[in-house]
Amino acid sequence: MNSAADVVVIGGGPGGSVCAAQLARHGRSTIVLERAAFPRFHLGESLLPQSLVVFEEIGVLDALKARFLEKYGARFHDDRRGKRERFSFDAAWKPAASHAFQVPRDAFDALLLDHARACGADVRERWTVERVVTDERGRAVGVDAISADGAPVRIDARFVVDASGRDALTAHATGATTKIGGLDQTALYAHYEGVPREEGKLAGDIDIVLFGSGPPPEPGGAGPGAPAASGARGGEAPARASAGARPNWFWFIPFKDGRTSVGAVVSRAWMRDRRARLGVVGDVATSLFDVAVSESPTAARLLEGATRLWPRAEATADFSYRVRATSGAGWLAVGDAGGFIDPLFSTGAHLAITGGKLAADAVARALDAPEEERSVVGAWDARVRAGAETFILAVQAFYAGPLVDYLFAEEKHTALRRSITSLLAGDVYSDAVWLRDTRLRLQEMLASVGAAAG
Repeated sequence: MNSAADVVVIGGGPGGSVCAAQLARHGRSTIVLERAAFPRFHLGESLLPQSLVVFEEIGVLDALKARFLEKYGARFHDDRRGKRERFSFDAAWKPAASHAFQVPRDAFDALLLDHARACGADVRERWTVERVVTDERGRAVGVDAISADGAPVRIDARFVVDASGRDALTAHATGATTKIGGLDQTALYAHYEGVPREEGKLAGDIDIVLFGSGPPPEPGGAGPGAPAASGARGGEAPARASAGARPNWFWFIPFKDGRTSVGAVVSRAWMRDRRARLGVVGDVATSLFDVAVSESPTAARLLEGATRLWPRAEATADFSYRVRATSGAGWLAVGDAGGFIDPLFSTGAHLAITGGKLAADAVARALDAPEEERSVVGAWDARVRAGAETFILAVQAFYAGPLVDYLFAEEKHTALRRSITSLLAGDVYSDAVWLRDTRLRLQEMLASVGAAAG
């Protein structure tokens, strides 16, 4: 095996695999070191349409079409208000694709890693990276790893890409992670069969179901005819603050083989309250999942005749964090290694996929022109961070309340609806007028409830 390469990629998830495939297509020798043996389970099973641009460029789109269920839109249900709203991806401002895919991540991630291998990357599974090696100037020059047979190996590289996921190897080595305020959620999840679906193209939609202990009260007694809050645009739903408790929610993600991924995302306060009031002991994740189902008429209806395929529900907590430094001399971090956002809008895989492709382009250019590395990688960093921050604003505005009001407004301005649809489709990497306006609106929503956007 080689002990040197142009680039070492730490991690073979979507970000690392896409980055490696694109680097190989650029003619760069690339070694991928993945700790697990694929396939392996992972959350993040619903993709976004804008990722299809990347899939087509790296040559894997046809393989995805052959294996996975197409997703043409997103349905939102609010059990507290008795409302439902669907957003169709073909109504975005610039629909790069009319659909995305719903993917079991074990099969999807294995397909992408195999594609990176087929493109020419040297993929090594069951290899554990212990640290990034730096020279006397602090520049990354390789990694120290443990091979599949347990031997210590140093691999020299001209550039290192950290795609280590939530392990965030480079960030944790320097203590560079910070929690994102107000996003202390826990997901309780399992796979089911027998969950009912819509017919035709609607069968692949993701369902997001909001639930709580009761309907959110109207802020200040305001009714449907109340005037818009300060900062709202004429003719559009008011950016008003919902005074009720922030929403908990379910995801329902259908797969082509008939399975459905189901998860309840709940706040830490909800967890504490239900455990205390109901005396939950033993299998806490499964018990609390069942409590969440009992509080959501929509989830209860969808799961009434369904069968859970796992012995019990699983749990994962504290989704959201930022990473202060996502690049440096000779290295950069993609996907979850550069930060992670609550799964509300299915952003994790999209940020990894697009960020990984853009990272490969930046690294290839920097290797061609070392004197431009700082500016090229800096431009990549700024672009990827801006996209992530847009999604963070959207998630915070959702949990704060105002974005929920917009999603379920009876009469949405056409431009506003297209902007929301474009956001749901993952179009966050441009400098379009609608995107700048959307960021401003989200900031105003947060300001309307005094929420901290930072």
